[in-house]
Amino acid sequence: MCKIANFLKKEFIACRADIRTKEELFGYIAGNAGKYAGIPEDSVLKSLTERETYGSTGIGKGVAVPHCRIKDSKNVVIQVISLKDPMPYGSSDGIDVSLVFSLIVPEGNNLLYLKLISRISMLCNDEKMRKSLVEAESPEKIIGLINL
Repeated sequence: MCKIANFLKKEFIACRADIRTKEELFGYIAGNAGKYAGIPEDSVLKSLTERETYGSTGIGKGVAVPHCRIKDSKNVVIQVISLKDPMPYGSSDGIDVSLVFSLIVPEGNNLLYLKLISRISMLCNDEKMRKSLVEAESPEKIIGLINL
C-alpha cells in the first residue's frame, strides 16, 4: 500500500522552520536530500526550481508540495516542513504557505509519484489535520498525526 507514513523519517521533518522564501525552502530541501539521502543537492535544487517554472506547487489552503523526479535518487524522500511564519508562495488561492510536503521520487516511478501527491493532497484537504501539522512541535508528533 502507498502510505505517506511509510516514507517518513525524523531527519526529514522540521517544525516551525525559519524559512522565508521559495529559494531558501528549495535550498533547505536540497540540503537535507544531500545530507540524509545522498542525492546530489544541485540535482534536487535544479529539478525543484525547474518544476516550479511550469506552475506553482502551492496547492492552496496554506500548503505547498514542491516535488520532482530525480534519476540520482534510489529512494523516495518525503520532507514535511512547518514554517515559523507563513510565506508568499504563489499559490492559486493567494494564501501564504505554512506547511510544506516535499516529494522526491526516483525517475521512472511515475505511478508511485502520482499516488503520493494525491495522498498528500487528500491529507492536507482536512482543515483540522493541516492545523495540527502546522502546530506540531516535534517530528514524532508529525509522524504520529500522519500515521492516524
